[in-house]
Order: sequence, then structure tokens, then C-alpha cells
Amino acid sequence: MTIANKIASRKPAKQSGYELPTRFKFIVALILGLTAAALIGARGAPLYAAETAVNAPESSAVEILTRLERNQSWDTSMIEATLAVSNRFGVADNAFTSWSRKGGDALIEITSGSDRGQKVLRQGSNIYLFYPDADEVIWLKGTALRDSLMGSDFSYEDLTDDRTLLDRFNAELLGSETVDGAECWKLKLTAKSKKETYQLQDIWVDKLRFVQRKAILYSAAGKAIRSMSASDIRETGGRYLAFTTVMTDLLKKNTCTTMTITKAEVDIEIPDRYFNREELSW
Repeated sequence: MTIANKIASRKPAKQSGYELPTRFKFIVALILGLTAAALIGARGAPLYAAETAVNAPESSAVEILTRLERNQSWDTSMIEATLAVSNRFGVADNAFTSWSRKGGDALIEITSGSDRGQKVLRQGSNIYLFYPDADEVIWLKGTALRDSLMGSDFSYEDLTDDRTLLDRFNAELLGSETVDGAECWKLKLTAKSKKETYQLQDIWVDKLRFVQRKAILYSAAGKAIRSMSASDIRETGGRYLAFTTVMTDLLKKNTCTTMTITKAEVDIEIPDRYFNREELSW
């Protein structure tokens, strides 16, 4: 029985804590998490000159994180990308297109792979899934929102959180290091709440472009769990965006996920119907 048929037979839209098929949850959580930089709600101010960033030894952790988040903000965005999930069983490839606008609204459509045609809509703090074969829209809530999914670094509940890094973490500037030839600020982030999935993070922020070039995510006990690396940094709409992002599970061998952006447009006109739950079947 296909995923769509299982969903249709179980009438999931009427169930508060409906448990989604694991494979689809994993793919969607990765897509939403890896494209988080393109889904931030408010447009920021233009970037400062690169020389200012390099020659600013007095920069504080707060200033650096503020610049980082400002660089990752647009009114609207459209991204086309591929997602390759590698493990001991091989490589699973998918492609998707995402649209987003300020306020937290986002739509993702999987365009290739076994989940082709499935859509995910985020409206503020609500997330809806659409399965074309079942012609069914599922509203995610309850335990389905809180799950941490099969190696994913994000839960659906995390994705509806509009708080900034500074809202969620205390930051400490540890110094400067070079990552793949780029001069970076190294910061340690400590969670303000025990509800955060990763209580500690080390991040490296590019001094010229104010994008994350590297991150290591830790458990509360200080054990490294996952790492992220970003490359192929390109200017997009007056900001900088990493077109290749690799997430690696440090607790498993030969496991990683690579997202490669093939097209990105920002501050474009996007029809309202893209973010309308009633229009998910278009």
C-alpha cells in the first residue's frame, strides 16, 4: 500500500496526534531546516562594507549574530534545490522548490523522487501536509509537531519558532579561525532553555559575508552530535547565501545530507494563493 493510500484509509485530518510516515517527515524536516536562512520573516538592512567586518576587532558576539541574521532576511524568496541523503544503504535523491515570505509563511513542493507532488505549507505557527494521491490535507499538531525525526536536526515545532538566535541562546565570542580559506568569527552558543534540541553550539561566521561556514552541535553533556558545513557562497539580492550545505551525523558512520541550491530569487512577487491552505491541490 502506498503512503497516500495509508493516509486516505486512516482519515488523518481528524486525528490530533497523527503520526506521519517516517521517510516523508525526515525529508520535510531536512528541507525546512536547511532552507531556514531563506525563510526568516523580516527584511534586514543592507550589508556593511566587507572592510568594516575584517577590521572590527571590537565586534561583540551580539553584533555578529545580529549581522548574521540581517544577512539572512528577505521579504520573499523562491529556492529550487536538490537534496541527497547518503547512508550505508546508498544515496536517496529528491528535488524541491520552496517559496517564502515575511511573517513565517512558506510552501515546499517536492518535485522529484518517490515523494514527488507532496507539499508542505507553513502558515505562521501551523504546518499542513498535502498528499496528491489521497487528495488530503493534514494539519500537524500534538506529538507530531514535537518529534525529532530520524536523524533530522529539526522538529516541526522548532520550525514554527520565530525567535532569533539571540532570543534563544547566550553567545560568547571565542576568537577568529579560518574555515576553507575564509576568515571567520568563532562563537559559542549556550541555550537559554532546556527545551532546545542542542544545548550547545559552536558556529563559525564568515567575517566578509556574514554567513555560517561551519557549525558543531552538542548535547547538554557536551558530546558532539552533528556538524554542518557551507560552501559555494554567492551574492543573492544584496545578501549572501550558501548554495551547498552538508549536514553530518557524528554518531553514525557514512551518513550525511547535502542540499544544493540550483536557483534562488529574492524579493519577488509571489501570489497569495501559494500560502493558502485551500489551494494546496493546484
